[in-house]
Amino acid sequence: MSFSPQQESRKRRGISCDHTSYACPLGMPESSARVLGDTDIFTTEPDPSCTALRQNIAAFEGVQPENIVCGNSTAELVFRAVAGLRPQKALICAPADGEYKQILLDNGCDVSEFMLRREENFALTTEFADYIDRDTDMVIVCSPNYPTGELITPYTLGIIAERCRENNTILVCDERYLQLVRNSDRFSARHCAGPHIIVLRSVSDSFGMAGLGLAYAIFAADKIAAIVSAAGHAASVPTPAQLAGAAALDDEVYLKRAGRILTDERRFLSEELTRIGIMVYPSQANFLLFRCELPLDELLAKRGIRIRSFADVSGLGNGFFGVAVRRRADNKRIVSEIERIIRVREYLTL
Repeated sequence: MSFSPQQESRKRRGISCDHTSYACPLGMPESSARVLGDTDIFTTEPDPSCTALRQNIAAFEGVQPENIVCGNSTAELVFRAVAGLRPQKALICAPADGEYKQILLDNGCDVSEFMLRREENFALTTEFADYIDRDTDMVIVCSPNYPTGELITPYTLGIIAERCRENNTILVCDERYLQLVRNSDRFSARHCAGPHIIVLRSVSDSFGMAGLGLAYAIFAADKIAAIVSAAGHAASVPTPAQLAGAAALDDEVYLKRAGRILTDERRFLSEELTRIGIMVYPSQANFLLFRCELPLDELLAKRGIRIRSFADVSGLGNGFFGVAVRRRADNKRIVSEIERIIRVREYLTL
Protein backbone atom coordinates (compact mmCIF):
# COMPACT_ATOMS: atom_id res chain seq x y z
CA MET A 1 0.00 0.00 0.00
CA SER A 2 1.31 3.45 -0.93
CA PHE A 3 0.61 6.77 0.76
CA SER A 4 0.39 10.34 -0.53
CA PRO A 5 3.17 12.78 0.51
CA GLN A 6 0.73 14.40 2.96
CA GLN A 7 -0.12 11.03 4.51
CA GLU A 8 3.54 10.09 4.75
CA SER A 9 4.32 13.42 6.42
CA ARG A 10 1.56 12.90 8.99
CA LYS A 11 2.73 9.34 9.65
CA ARG A 12 6.25 10.58 10.37
CA ARG A 13 4.84 13.13 12.82
CA GLY A 14 2.66 10.48 14.41
CA ILE A 15 -0.55 12.26 13.36
CA SER A 16 -3.26 9.86 12.22
CA CYS A 17 -6.28 12.18 12.52
CA ASP A 18 -5.99 15.83 11.46
CA HIS A 19 -8.79 18.05 12.79
CA THR A 20 -6.99 21.23 11.66
CA SER A 21 -8.10 20.94 8.03
CA TYR A 22 -11.42 22.71 7.57
CA ALA A 23 -11.90 21.52 4.00
CA CYS A 24 -14.87 19.25 3.33
CA PRO A 25 -13.98 15.80 4.76
CA LEU A 26 -15.90 13.88 2.08
CA GLY A 27 -13.02 14.01 -0.38
CA MET A 28 -13.11 15.50 -3.85
CA PRO A 29 -15.95 14.82 -6.30
CA GLU A 30 -15.49 11.79 -8.56
CA SER A 31 -15.55 14.08 -11.58
CA SER A 32 -12.50 15.95 -10.28
CA ALA A 33 -10.70 12.71 -9.46
CA ARG A 34 -11.22 11.50 -13.03
CA VAL A 35 -9.75 14.72 -14.40
CA LEU A 36 -6.68 14.41 -12.19
CA GLY A 37 -6.20 10.85 -13.39
CA ASP A 38 -5.00 12.24 -16.72
CA THR A 39 -1.29 12.85 -16.06
CA ASP A 40 -0.94 15.00 -19.19
CA ILE A 41 -2.60 17.92 -17.40
CA PHE A 42 0.40 18.18 -15.07
CA THR A 43 2.64 19.05 -18.03
CA THR A 44 0.25 21.60 -19.57
CA GLU A 45 0.99 25.29 -19.13
CA PRO A 46 -1.76 27.02 -17.13
CA ASP A 47 -4.01 29.64 -18.63
CA PRO A 48 -3.07 32.80 -16.68
CA SER A 49 -6.53 34.26 -17.28
CA CYS A 50 -8.35 31.05 -16.19
CA THR A 51 -10.70 31.66 -19.12
CA ALA A 52 -12.50 28.32 -19.20
CA LEU A 53 -12.60 28.09 -15.42
CA ARG A 54 -14.11 31.56 -15.10
CA GLN A 55 -16.78 30.59 -17.59
CA ASN A 56 -17.65 27.54 -15.46
CA ILE A 57 -17.74 29.64 -12.31
CA ALA A 58 -19.85 32.30 -14.01
CA ALA A 59 -22.40 29.69 -15.06
CA PHE A 60 -22.36 28.16 -11.58
CA GLU A 61 -22.87 31.54 -9.86
CA GLY A 62 -25.15 33.15 -12.46
CA VAL A 63 -22.82 36.07 -13.26
CA GLN A 64 -20.62 37.19 -16.15
CA PRO A 65 -17.03 35.87 -16.48
CA GLU A 66 -15.79 39.48 -16.34
CA ASN A 67 -17.00 39.62 -12.73
CA ILE A 68 -14.84 36.66 -11.66
CA VAL A 69 -11.20 36.65 -10.55
CA CYS A 70 -9.47 33.36 -9.68
CA GLY A 71 -6.63 32.71 -7.26
CA ASN A 72 -4.98 29.92 -5.31
CA SER A 73 -6.65 30.86 -2.00
CA THR A 74 -8.97 33.41 -0.45
CA ALA A 75 -5.91 34.91 1.27
CA GLU A 76 -4.33 35.55 -2.13
CA LEU A 77 -7.52 37.20 -3.33
CA VAL A 78 -7.61 39.43 -0.24
CA PHE A 79 -4.00 40.39 -0.95
CA ARG A 80 -4.80 41.23 -4.57
CA ALA A 81 -7.85 43.27 -3.53
CA VAL A 82 -5.78 45.24 -1.02
CA ALA A 83 -2.83 45.66 -3.39
CA GLY A 84 -5.06 46.75 -6.26
CA LEU A 85 -7.55 48.98 -4.43
CA ARG A 86 -5.01 50.39 -1.92
CA PRO A 87 -7.23 51.14 1.09
CA GLN A 88 -5.79 53.56 3.63
CA LYS A 89 -8.14 52.62 6.47
CA ALA A 90 -9.87 49.29 7.00
CA LEU A 91 -12.24 47.74 9.53
CA ILE A 92 -12.24 44.08 10.51
CA CYS A 93 -13.59 42.15 13.49
CA ALA A 94 -11.79 40.02 16.06
CA PRO A 95 -11.50 37.14 16.49
CA ALA A 96 -11.04 36.66 12.76
CA ASP A 97 -8.54 35.23 10.31
CA GLY A 98 -5.23 36.85 11.23
CA GLU A 99 -4.20 37.01 7.57
CA TYR A 100 -6.62 39.87 6.94
CA LYS A 101 -4.90 42.17 9.39
CA GLN A 102 -1.40 41.17 8.32
CA ILE A 103 -2.13 41.71 4.62
CA LEU A 104 -3.63 45.13 5.31
CA LEU A 105 -0.72 46.19 7.51
CA ASP A 106 1.85 44.91 5.01
CA ASN A 107 0.26 47.18 2.41
CA GLY A 108 0.44 50.28 4.63
CA CYS A 109 -3.23 50.31 5.68
CA ASP A 110 -4.42 51.43 9.12
CA VAL A 111 -6.55 48.68 10.67
CA SER A 112 -9.32 48.98 13.26
CA GLU A 113 -10.65 45.87 15.01
CA PHE A 114 -14.20 45.50 16.27
CA MET A 115 -14.06 43.07 19.19
CA LEU A 116 -16.74 40.37 19.16
CA ARG A 117 -18.09 39.61 22.63
CA ARG A 118 -17.81 36.22 24.32
CA GLU A 119 -21.10 36.79 26.14
CA GLU A 120 -22.78 37.12 22.72
CA ASN A 121 -21.07 33.93 21.46
CA PHE A 122 -18.87 36.05 19.18
CA ALA A 123 -21.83 36.94 16.91
CA LEU A 124 -21.36 39.93 14.61
CA THR A 125 -24.16 42.43 15.26
CA THR A 126 -25.39 45.59 13.56
CA GLU A 127 -23.25 47.61 16.01
CA PHE A 128 -20.33 46.79 13.70
CA ALA A 129 -21.88 49.03 11.03
CA ASP A 130 -21.68 52.06 13.36
CA TYR A 131 -17.89 52.01 12.98
CA ILE A 132 -18.01 52.38 9.18
CA ASP A 133 -17.58 56.03 8.18
CA ARG A 134 -16.38 58.16 5.27
CA ASP A 135 -12.76 57.43 6.14
CA THR A 136 -13.25 53.64 5.97
CA ASP A 137 -11.99 52.42 2.59
CA MET A 138 -12.47 48.69 3.12
CA VAL A 139 -14.37 46.34 5.41
CA ILE A 140 -13.52 42.64 5.59
CA VAL A 141 -15.88 40.13 7.21
CA CYS A 142 -16.15 36.34 7.10
CA SER A 143 -19.35 34.29 7.16
CA PRO A 144 -19.32 31.77 8.74
CA ASN A 145 -16.63 33.55 10.68
CA TYR A 146 -13.28 31.90 11.16
CA PRO A 147 -12.49 30.77 13.82
CA THR A 148 -15.86 31.06 15.60
CA GLY A 149 -18.17 29.41 13.05
CA GLU A 150 -20.93 32.02 13.48
CA LEU A 151 -22.93 33.10 10.43
CA ILE A 152 -23.73 36.75 9.83
CA THR A 153 -27.51 37.06 9.69
CA PRO A 154 -28.97 38.41 6.41
CA TYR A 155 -30.34 41.41 8.31
CA THR A 156 -26.98 42.32 9.84
CA LEU A 157 -25.16 41.77 6.56
CA GLY A 158 -27.67 44.01 4.81
CA ILE A 159 -27.11 46.82 7.34
CA ILE A 160 -23.32 46.51 6.94
CA ALA A 161 -23.56 46.50 3.13
CA GLU A 162 -25.82 49.56 3.13
CA ARG A 163 -23.46 51.48 5.40
CA CYS A 164 -20.59 50.56 3.08
CA ARG A 165 -22.60 51.78 0.07
CA GLU A 166 -23.38 55.08 1.78
CA ASN A 167 -19.71 55.67 2.55
CA ASN A 168 -18.27 54.38 -0.74
CA THR A 169 -16.53 51.59 1.18
CA ILE A 170 -15.44 48.30 -0.37
CA LEU A 171 -17.04 45.33 1.40
CA VAL A 172 -15.13 42.05 1.18
CA CYS A 173 -17.15 39.08 2.45
CA ASP A 174 -15.13 35.89 2.80
CA GLU A 175 -17.57 33.03 2.25
CA ARG A 176 -15.00 30.26 1.91
CA TYR A 177 -16.95 27.99 4.30
CA LEU A 178 -20.48 29.12 3.42
CA GLN A 179 -21.18 26.61 0.67
CA LEU A 180 -20.95 23.76 3.20
CA VAL A 181 -23.84 25.31 5.19
CA ARG A 182 -27.34 24.06 4.44
CA ASN A 183 -29.54 26.69 2.76
CA SER A 184 -26.39 28.75 2.39
CA ASP A 185 -27.58 31.00 -0.43
CA ARG A 186 -29.81 33.12 1.79
CA PHE A 187 -26.80 34.12 3.91
CA SER A 188 -24.61 35.30 1.02
CA ALA A 189 -23.53 38.90 0.56
CA ARG A 190 -24.35 38.48 -3.12
CA HIS A 191 -27.92 39.45 -2.27
CA CYS A 192 -26.79 42.86 -0.98
CA ALA A 193 -27.08 45.83 -3.33
CA GLY A 194 -24.26 48.03 -4.54
CA PRO A 195 -21.17 47.98 -6.80
CA HIS A 196 -18.81 47.87 -3.84
CA ILE A 197 -19.21 44.19 -2.85
CA ILE A 198 -16.62 41.44 -3.29
CA VAL A 199 -17.56 37.87 -2.32
CA LEU A 200 -14.86 35.24 -1.85
CA ARG A 201 -15.44 31.50 -2.35
CA SER A 202 -13.10 28.51 -1.98
CA VAL A 203 -13.41 25.52 -4.29
CA SER A 204 -10.61 23.85 -2.33
CA ASP A 205 -12.49 23.99 0.98
CA SER A 206 -15.99 23.43 -0.36
CA PHE A 207 -15.12 20.44 -2.54
CA GLY A 208 -12.52 18.70 -0.36
CA MET A 209 -9.47 19.62 -2.47
CA ALA A 210 -7.32 21.55 0.00
CA GLY A 211 -4.10 20.34 -1.60
CA LEU A 212 -4.91 21.86 -4.99
CA GLY A 213 -5.52 25.45 -3.90
CA LEU A 214 -8.33 27.17 -5.79
CA ALA A 215 -10.54 30.11 -4.86
CA TYR A 216 -12.42 32.83 -6.67
CA ALA A 217 -13.89 36.26 -6.08
CA ILE A 218 -17.26 37.49 -7.37
CA PHE A 219 -17.38 41.23 -8.03
CA ALA A 220 -20.52 43.29 -8.23
CA ALA A 221 -18.62 45.67 -10.56
CA ASP A 222 -16.48 44.35 -13.43
CA LYS A 223 -14.33 47.50 -13.33
CA ILE A 224 -13.25 46.65 -9.79
CA ALA A 225 -12.66 43.06 -10.87
CA ALA A 226 -10.30 44.26 -13.61
CA ILE A 227 -8.28 46.33 -11.12
CA VAL A 228 -7.93 43.42 -8.69
CA SER A 229 -7.12 40.95 -11.47
CA ALA A 230 -4.30 43.16 -12.72
CA ALA A 231 -2.81 43.32 -9.21
CA GLY A 232 -2.15 39.57 -9.09
CA HIS A 233 0.52 37.28 -10.44
CA ALA A 234 -0.12 35.61 -13.78
CA ALA A 235 -0.77 31.86 -13.74
CA SER A 236 -1.28 31.66 -9.98
CA VAL A 237 -3.69 28.74 -10.52
CA PRO A 238 -2.02 25.59 -11.93
CA THR A 239 -3.67 23.64 -14.74
CA PRO A 240 -4.69 20.65 -12.54
CA ALA A 241 -6.50 22.98 -10.13
CA GLN A 242 -8.25 24.82 -12.97
CA LEU A 243 -9.51 21.61 -14.59
CA ALA A 244 -10.41 19.79 -11.36
CA GLY A 245 -12.19 22.88 -10.08
CA ALA A 246 -14.25 23.24 -13.23
CA ALA A 247 -15.25 19.57 -12.99
CA ALA A 248 -16.26 19.98 -9.32
CA LEU A 249 -18.60 22.84 -10.15
CA ASP A 250 -20.45 20.56 -12.57
CA ASP A 251 -21.36 18.18 -9.72
CA GLU A 252 -24.90 19.19 -8.85
CA VAL A 253 -25.32 17.03 -5.73
CA TYR A 254 -21.95 17.22 -3.95
CA LEU A 255 -22.57 20.38 -1.92
CA LYS A 256 -26.11 19.37 -0.95
CA ARG A 257 -24.90 15.97 0.26
CA ALA A 258 -21.97 17.54 2.11
CA GLY A 259 -24.26 20.08 3.77
CA ARG A 260 -26.59 17.35 5.08
CA ILE A 261 -23.78 15.16 6.40
CA LEU A 262 -21.85 18.00 8.04
CA THR A 263 -24.98 19.40 9.71
CA ASP A 264 -25.58 16.04 11.35
CA GLU A 265 -21.93 15.56 12.28
CA ARG A 266 -21.58 19.09 13.69
CA ARG A 267 -24.60 18.50 15.91
CA PHE A 268 -23.20 15.14 17.06
CA LEU A 269 -19.73 16.49 17.79
CA SER A 270 -21.03 19.59 19.59
CA GLU A 271 -23.43 17.60 21.76
CA GLU A 272 -20.81 14.99 22.63
CA LEU A 273 -18.17 17.55 23.57
CA THR A 274 -20.75 19.39 25.70
CA ARG A 275 -21.71 16.09 27.37
CA ILE A 276 -18.14 15.53 28.60
CA GLY A 277 -17.89 19.04 30.03
CA ILE A 278 -16.37 21.07 27.19
CA MET A 279 -17.60 24.64 26.57
CA VAL A 280 -18.61 24.64 22.88
CA TYR A 281 -19.64 27.85 21.12
CA PRO A 282 -22.50 27.88 18.60
CA SER A 283 -21.36 27.21 15.03
CA GLN A 284 -23.00 26.81 11.65
CA ALA A 285 -19.73 25.90 9.94
CA ASN A 286 -17.83 22.67 9.42
CA PHE A 287 -15.72 23.42 12.51
CA LEU A 288 -16.26 24.19 16.18
CA LEU A 289 -14.69 26.65 18.59
CA PHE A 290 -14.43 25.38 22.15
CA ARG A 291 -12.78 26.21 25.44
CA CYS A 292 -10.87 24.00 27.86
CA GLU A 293 -8.33 24.82 30.53
CA LEU A 294 -6.21 21.78 29.67
CA PRO A 295 -3.49 22.01 26.93
CA LEU A 296 -5.56 19.79 24.67
CA ASP A 297 -3.55 20.51 21.53
CA GLU A 298 -0.41 19.06 23.12
CA LEU A 299 -2.18 16.18 24.87
CA LEU A 300 -4.10 15.10 21.77
CA ALA A 301 -1.00 15.33 19.57
CA LYS A 302 0.55 12.62 21.73
CA ARG A 303 -2.45 10.47 20.80
CA GLY A 304 -2.12 11.11 17.09
CA ILE A 305 -4.80 13.82 16.82
CA ARG A 306 -4.15 17.40 15.78
CA ILE A 307 -6.42 20.36 16.61
CA ARG A 308 -5.96 24.12 16.36
CA SER A 309 -4.90 26.31 19.25
CA PHE A 310 -6.07 29.93 19.22
CA ALA A 311 -3.86 31.10 22.07
CA ASP A 312 -2.37 33.83 19.87
CA VAL A 313 -5.61 34.96 18.20
CA SER A 314 -6.87 38.43 19.05
CA GLY A 315 -10.10 38.17 21.04
CA LEU A 316 -9.49 34.59 22.16
CA GLY A 317 -6.32 33.45 23.96
CA ASN A 318 -5.20 30.51 26.07
CA GLY A 319 -7.74 27.73 26.41
CA PHE A 320 -9.47 28.31 23.06
CA PHE A 321 -9.26 25.56 20.45
CA GLY A 322 -10.73 24.71 17.08
CA VAL A 323 -11.71 21.31 15.75
CA ALA A 324 -12.85 20.32 12.28
CA VAL A 325 -16.13 18.48 11.86
CA ARG A 326 -15.17 15.23 10.15
CA ARG A 327 -16.84 11.86 9.49
CA ARG A 328 -18.49 9.99 12.37
CA ALA A 329 -15.57 7.65 13.17
CA ASP A 330 -13.11 10.55 13.53
CA ASN A 331 -15.60 12.59 15.55
CA LYS A 332 -16.20 9.70 17.93
CA ARG A 333 -12.49 9.15 18.33
CA ILE A 334 -11.65 12.73 19.31
CA VAL A 335 -14.50 12.83 21.83
CA SER A 336 -13.29 9.56 23.33
CA GLU A 337 -9.71 10.80 23.59
CA ILE A 338 -10.69 14.11 25.19
CA GLU A 339 -12.96 12.30 27.64
CA ARG A 340 -10.08 9.99 28.57
CA ILE A 341 -7.76 12.97 29.12
CA ILE A 342 -10.30 14.69 31.37
CA ARG A 343 -10.84 11.55 33.45
CA VAL A 344 -7.10 11.02 33.93
CA ARG A 345 -6.61 14.62 35.03
CA GLU A 346 -9.54 14.39 37.43
CA TYR A 347 -8.10 11.21 38.90
CA LEU A 348 -4.66 12.81 39.36
CA THR A 349 -6.17 15.74 41.28
CA LEU A 350 -8.04 13.57 43.79
